[in-house]
Amino acid sequence: MTTLTSASSSDVSKRFGYYYDEAMTHPVAVERNGTARIVMLPAAEYERLARLDQMALLPEELSQADLSALRDAVVPASARELDHLLD
Repeated sequence: MTTLTSASSSDVSKRFGYYYDEAMTHPVAVERNGTARIVMLPAAEYERLARLDQMALLPEELSQADLSALRDAVVPASARELDHLLD
């Protein structure tokens, strides 16, 4: 997994050029009030991830662990309460 560098939004604002260059080699999380709110990454990487988000897999392409996780998934009671919205 890629290392995620973190920086405050004020630091990124003051040193944008530096973090821009950093984001070209690895993701940079921008924090506000101590919480990461956005991640800077190269546009090509974003486009690659967006394409992956649209991919569908055949059941045969899933790993045994993925199939087991799907089979063993438990629907929380709070989600079951929303079934009436599907009618």
